[in-house]
Amino acid sequence: MKTQFIYGPVPSRRLGRSLGVDLVPYKVCSYDCIYCQLGQTTEKTIERKPYIPVEKILDQLYQKLKQDIRADFITLAGSGEPTLNSEIKLLIHEIKKHTDIPVVVLTNGSMLGDIKVRKSLMEADVVAPSLDAYNQEGFEIINRPHPGISFKTMVEGIVAFSKEYSGKIWLEVFVIDNLNSDETDAIKFKYWIDRINPQKIHINTAVRPSAETSVRQASPEKLAVFCRVLGEKAKVIAPFKDLDKCDMQKTDIENELLNLIARRPCTLDDISSGLNVHKNEIIKYIEPLSRNNAIRAVKKGDALYYESTSTR
Repeated sequence: MKTQFIYGPVPSRRLGRSLGVDLVPYKVCSYDCIYCQLGQTTEKTIERKPYIPVEKILDQLYQKLKQDIRADFITLAGSGEPTLNSEIKLLIHEIKKHTDIPVVVLTNGSMLGDIKVRKSLMEADVVAPSLDAYNQEGFEIINRPHPGISFKTMVEGIVAFSKEYSGKIWLEVFVIDNLNSDETDAIKFKYWIDRINPQKIHINTAVRPSAETSVRQASPEKLAVFCRVLGEKAKVIAPFKDLDKCDMQKTDIENELLNLIARRPCTLDDISSGLNVHKNEIIKYIEPLSRNNAIRAVKKGDALYYESTSTR
């Protein structure tokens, strides 16, 4: 079966309708974040190489664009850290030649200490890095980085990029209850965020099942404190409101997903394969179903399974 590198457009709480692009194989990443909705990293690396050749990605993207799809952004992200693909500069350049849809790079920011990586992103319209900690201790607990990445290297790389880049920087801060969620934490984040000086600050929390089931979402009150401390650029990311206008019918996917896990507990991989829907799209449906107690996440060994809370 042909591997698909393009998915969507899918609804995004940050980007509206996002046409996603995979640049690396599933869970090839420089981090193993405890909150990752895609599960634990299977290949933790900082090696940059053409994991997926640009010509293969562009061929599928151009075919998708010919369908006259409606998208607010072409999003370079996918199932791992996109800047690990050493051809990302060429990919952005070629995309910009063929469409007016703006290009956004969703990155964990880990590789921005490398000047080659920073230069490779200069043609993107938006770069959206993450900053989930304000010191080495928190960095190791939350992001569990590759040993070759220190907090100082990562954050100073984001600061350097912010001074070199002429596009927009939308910084995401992921707040986890009892780990980095207090007002004192927000104040310590502010030091680094002021140095980065992004155009937007997106405050996020664990609204979807995470790699580690111990991860808990921060309360609305704590998120409001972060907004107050970080200033007018900061806002809590609200759930996407236009899910029913997605290209695929919401009820169809929900029903198929529920029917599948009613038969047996399934991992994200199982659901994606069973429904022939990209993992990044599946998680958009897992969130409301979990919130409404229609399904639950259960950790078994190193794997996260989803099971029905009722018989169907």
